[in-house]
Amino acid sequence: MKILSSSLMKKAETIADGKGCSYGELMENAGTAAAKRICRIMDGGVADKHFLILCGRGNNAGDGLVIARHLLTWGADVTVLFLLGMDKERMTPLCRENLALLNGFARLRLTDRLPEGAFDAVIDGVFGTGFSGCLPENVREVFAKIPKQSVIFALDIPSGINCDNGFADENVLSADYTFSFGAPKPAHILKRSALYCGKTEVLSIGIEEEDIDSLPGIRFLNRDAAAKALPKRQPDSHKGSYGKLLNIGGCSHMTGALMLSTMAALAGGTGLCKVAAPETITHIVAGSILSCIHAPLPVSDSGSISCEALPRLEKELDWATALVLGCGMSVCEDTVLLTETLLQTSRVPMVLDADAINCLSGKAELLKKAKAPVILTPHMLEMSRLSGYSMEEIQKDRFRIAEDFAREYGVTLVLKDSTTVVASPDGVLRMLSPGYGEMTFTANRSSGLAKGGSGDILAGLIGAMISQGASPEDAAVCGVWLHGRAADLCEEEMTAYCMQPVDVLRTLPAAFKELL
Repeated sequence: MKILSSSLMKKAETIADGKGCSYGELMENAGTAAAKRICRIMDGGVADKHFLILCGRGNNAGDGLVIARHLLTWGADVTVLFLLGMDKERMTPLCRENLALLNGFARLRLTDRLPEGAFDAVIDGVFGTGFSGCLPENVREVFAKIPKQSVIFALDIPSGINCDNGFADENVLSADYTFSFGAPKPAHILKRSALYCGKTEVLSIGIEEEDIDSLPGIRFLNRDAAAKALPKRQPDSHKGSYGKLLNIGGCSHMTGALMLSTMAALAGGTGLCKVAAPETITHIVAGSILSCIHAPLPVSDSGSISCEALPRLEKELDWATALVLGCGMSVCEDTVLLTETLLQTSRVPMVLDADAINCLSGKAELLKKAKAPVILTPHMLEMSRLSGYSMEEIQKDRFRIAEDFAREYGVTLVLKDSTTVVASPDGVLRMLSPGYGEMTFTANRSSGLAKGGSGDILAGLIGAMISQGASPEDAAVCGVWLHGRAADLCEEEMTAYCMQPVDVLRTLPAAFKELL
């Protein structure tokens, strides 16, 4: 199962139509499946209950009208409210066809004005996946008057949400249940919009799964994917069997980031981790972490690593099987030169995080000169500095921008946000999925990772995976999943308020156990 954009969903429907499952049959299947789920969810069934079905004039409304027919057949009272008017000539053909099939039902009321009274449930079939921009004023007014005690069902996506980027009108009609037809959509997973969806269920409508999987949609980054990507350990092995990670970073005023990434790398299973940091802070790291080794480096006037360290670092890279660069490093002339040089000379895979990315601001073309695989782990602001896109542009079009960037520069991109996206050089996109599987899920409300130091742990984890021989894509997949799962477990114990990045390291073993 893949996550499909609105345009890819249309392609999937076209494929099904070409195979003999017509658009009309797809709509009938969607409405029937949703009606059956509504019947099971409503206590005691639907007989003698009163439903308000909100319709626009497109195919989302057609889905709602199919549901209306089934509910009426099963003994419900149904009011259909056409929020965009009742002019049949402006309705899509399938919408008109299904409206005609409602003729003769005694317990049906058709209207273009919100009636007074209570409803057991409200079904939102106004816009579906085709919405963008702002809700019309009259639609906003109706949404504001929907009784709070009604159970609200959304068809495909709550009206007022852009299906592809999750941006929502402030008056969006929040749902208790959302039925996604055929495949999940990005807005069901993106945290800014998933909260409006309530519990999302993916309903089969007659599109074959192999046809959905044939499309270039977004893959779920879930436990199965992470377990497959996890480097395997053998009983007959030694520390050299699991790689040598060189972690370059730190400065006089940022020691914590380097320490967190080092602890994460060690917890991630790397055989040896060598910390290359300004000599003035080596004793701080050594006094706190007993399992790493050290390469003290010359210090610049600003307290960062001096560019005079480059000859030493190039020798250290002969020792290493992987490199993490940037955690707590700071940005100055010395670290910019250091980053640019190591990028073009390192022959071991590298993870560029935080200040290593900032040192490349406006210089993305240098990535094409890398002689080894590169994994980038920017948050939105760092991605903006690197790519030249504004943060708003990235948030509105993150999937295309991430895919294009990874393809153009030949890197594995881990674009960090409340919902993290991984893009591979071959253009494959992956998105971290909620813990309920691919057919039923709800929004993860966690904000516990929204604290300084969380990204350093992720960088260390990914570095550990790649040092043990994982491919860049597998290292990113495994690191992102472990990081997110450990954070979920940490929040369950400590709450999002109290948990700190170092606490995520404590719950990391439990996350690992879920993959073994």
